[in-house]
Amino acid sequence: MTKVLVIGIDALDSMTLSNLEQGLPTFRKLREESGDIEFDGVFPPDSPTSWGSIYTGLNPAKHGIVLFTDPLSRVGTMVTKDVDDTTIRGRTFWDLAGAEGRRVVILPHLLGYPPWRVNGVMIGRSGVTKEAKACPQDFNENYPVSEFRWGLDNYPGRRKAAYVRLAKQQIKRETEFVMTLLKERAWDLFFVSYGELDVIQYTYWNYYDEKDPEYSENNAYKDVIPDFYRIYDEIIAKLLAVSGSDTTTIVVSDHGIGSRPVNLVNINEWLRRIGMLSVRNGKKSAPRAFSPLTRLKRSVVTAVNKYELGNHAAKALRVFPQAKEWILSQNPIDWEDTVAYLTDQSGIKNYPYGGILIKRDNIENGDYERSRDSIIDAFLKITDPKTGRSVVKWAAKREELYQGDYMKRYPDIVFELSSDYCAGTNVPAPIFGRSITHNIAPGYHKQHHAVFLVSNAKRSVSKKDMNLMDVTPTILDLLDIDWRRYNFDGSSIFGN
Repeated sequence: MTKVLVIGIDALDSMTLSNLEQGLPTFRKLREESGDIEFDGVFPPDSPTSWGSIYTGLNPAKHGIVLFTDPLSRVGTMVTKDVDDTTIRGRTFWDLAGAEGRRVVILPHLLGYPPWRVNGVMIGRSGVTKEAKACPQDFNENYPVSEFRWGLDNYPGRRKAAYVRLAKQQIKRETEFVMTLLKERAWDLFFVSYGELDVIQYTYWNYYDEKDPEYSENNAYKDVIPDFYRIYDEIIAKLLAVSGSDTTTIVVSDHGIGSRPVNLVNINEWLRRIGMLSVRNGKKSAPRAFSPLTRLKRSVVTAVNKYELGNHAAKALRVFPQAKEWILSQNPIDWEDTVAYLTDQSGIKNYPYGGILIKRDNIENGDYERSRDSIIDAFLKITDPKTGRSVVKWAAKREELYQGDYMKRYPDIVFELSSDYCAGTNVPAPIFGRSITHNIAPGYHKQHHAVFLVSNAKRSVSKKDMNLMDVTPTILDLLDIDWRRYNFDGSSIFGN
């Protein structure tokens, strides 16, 4: 029976990989062997949501890891707790493989903490406490599990050079541990994923991408991202050599990455102007001026950017989540007279994608669908007054996107703006403006341009258009497990 090694690399981007391919011999060989596979992500392309689909073969509305946040809800959980993965436990590709008698070694960088019992060993690590734990318990006593702990902060702040060094040390420590397990443990399925590239790219993207508005020639960090692609190229070569000639290897990423847009569209302000949102003075036609809260937030973000305090700000929110709650409590929106508003997550990140929530308590019975239809129709017509271009790529009702038991975790309306625009929450404010978060995190997750490569499969690929939900059926197929017995949203790329 063929053994399967799965190597996950968060935010490994197919376009960047193509641009750097000449200096990446292992990746180049894998791409040649894999052929032209188009690999698409899920919506939203957040890492937990995306890995949830990779792990289960299900769309996010079925696996339940959907992290849109309602500004009206309490907010500390995403900062102070690891993502709740209870909805996928027992349903992942390693759970299914283990139930079929395959021995597994599982080391995810995201989700899977605390680890659960599998047919082999699973090591999970916390993104909050940074610790790592293994299941079964005796594994912790026999192996240096702490070597797989997550040792990086979310932002480098002023320590840009030091952060690169620490990230490389992290990767080296992880890989040495992985090499030990590959050699010493018996396995049919081995899965390890790395998370450093995601942080590196969304932090250093403006130093690498010549098209980024903040790019400057001959900057000190121009080669940081290419260096990390070379590091992973070398790591994959090492893992291939150790895993043996009877092993099929998959390299997979969860989403692509690109330059975070600087053109801001304040969705809440637009909703106010079409009469769907009210500010606290009771008028849906408030003056076109920034609110005191908006000015405060801009001042805070400007200070964080100017003094490179991003990591300190993230730590402060972990220690004092009530600070974010206070900010939201000062929101100028009049919730008693508002029908629709932007999700918290969309506006905080200033991403092109997001969602609009409908406050059903504030509309008459039967007006829910009429409200959604009218908002979508008007939303699709938003144009930039300077260029005359449409700024909306698509907008839809949530049930038009996916179906599943967790559909209500999505906003009532979901959307994606054109790639050079991002969503903002400011109100009252001009509809169009400029994002002030780009310098803090110049990179952003793209649903498209994820990577799927397969080596030594010993069978022909019959499906060239893939998405994340196809990964689990493909892995099971390689392990000679009948994936058709499961109700996946994807299918094996090897067909029959």
